[in-house]
Amino acid sequence: MSKHLWSVLFLAAIAPGCTMIEEGTGDGDGDGDGGGKTCTTARLFAGDPGWRSDIDRSMWNPAGQPARATPPLIAMNLAVHGNQLAISTQESIWLTDTSAASPTFKRIAGVDDLRPSQYQPAGACASVRTMAGSGLAYLPDGRLVAGDGWGNGVIELSDPSSSSCQAKPIAGTQIAIDSTDLMSDQIYEQGDVDGPGAQARFRRPQQPTADDAGNVYVWDQSNYKIKKIATDAARTVSVVADLTDTEPTMHAMTVLDGKLYAVGNDGGGDVVLEVDLAGGAARRVLEGRPWDVAPGSAGIPVGVTTDGRDLIVLLYQGYIYRVTTGGEMTLIAGAGRPRGSHFPDEIDLDQPVPADQLPLYVASQTQGGGYIGWNAGHLYVPADYPSGAGWAIWDVSCPM
Repeated sequence: MSKHLWSVLFLAAIAPGCTMIEEGTGDGDGDGDGGGKTCTTARLFAGDPGWRSDIDRSMWNPAGQPARATPPLIAMNLAVHGNQLAISTQESIWLTDTSAASPTFKRIAGVDDLRPSQYQPAGACASVRTMAGSGLAYLPDGRLVAGDGWGNGVIELSDPSSSSCQAKPIAGTQIAIDSTDLMSDQIYEQGDVDGPGAQARFRRPQQPTADDAGNVYVWDQSNYKIKKIATDAARTVSVVADLTDTEPTMHAMTVLDGKLYAVGNDGGGDVVLEVDLAGGAARRVLEGRPWDVAPGSAGIPVGVTTDGRDLIVLLYQGYIYRVTTGGEMTLIAGAGRPRGSHFPDEIDLDQPVPADQLPLYVASQTQGGGYIGWNAGHLYVPADYPSGAGWAIWDVSCPM
């Protein structure tokens, strides 16, 4: 089974069919005022949503792949730090400058289609290898963190845009392995061990995010816990939220004003969870079936970021919401999943698309997520049309 197919099947099982759902308005409290401004237009930043062939990764140019070159790069994970945008194909990490006149991606770590696939967490960044990249996150100082769901470790890249970039494992697996070393459930040395990062063990550390102090938080997927990797010399790992009572599937996390927000699903439906990082208290900002575009249906939140004021939440059903920490919500972009999963041929990719008319076919998976990134009124959203062929990254303009 592919690295992300099993969770796509999970989502398909609980999601309605792939038809465009009529746009809704309002914030969930019935007054229609919402939590902030809407988005205006979207432009194709990278990729080709109309691509129909299998993607030959050998055609990608590691030294410089133009953002809109074909075959398109696969953006399974995405992170933004100022004008720096990083993506992961799960096996490699690429970087570009969003402010460049002609953005070009350069591969900074990993190699695609290695057989057997490898995990190598230390050394020059170009020597890094990942088997199943499971999220990217920037620290405030520009360091980049990547999780690996199969290698069962968390890797830090010191300065991703520099040729002198160095990598090191900060928690979990510390040694180089390959896929022949994996144990049950395609995980290396799985466990649930806190303490110094080198001794810590996870069951798929995913969806990393960071706070203003540089502490890293990961979703320990099969242990159903949110864990902190501290900034101390030992990179000590501890539990900040134990969710084993509901066993949710969390797809993405972000930090805002000293609180961590995680989005996903559990037996009761969709959930936006808030965790107070100072005291550990947790509450549900939203739960059940709150989305006004599909009343009574699962919207399935799969991506989350923040503009510094509110949460921006991406739904698997192809919509983007602004959600306040008080639970008010406003539909700000997206027109739902296109029929047949193909990107509509009538949309001119060289022209801006009205944000409320943008079809989004989101290839969500739990060994991925971390889907959307924000910088100065621009929201970067990966999507694929259909199922891993027509990959694209949209730059959605959302005035502050």
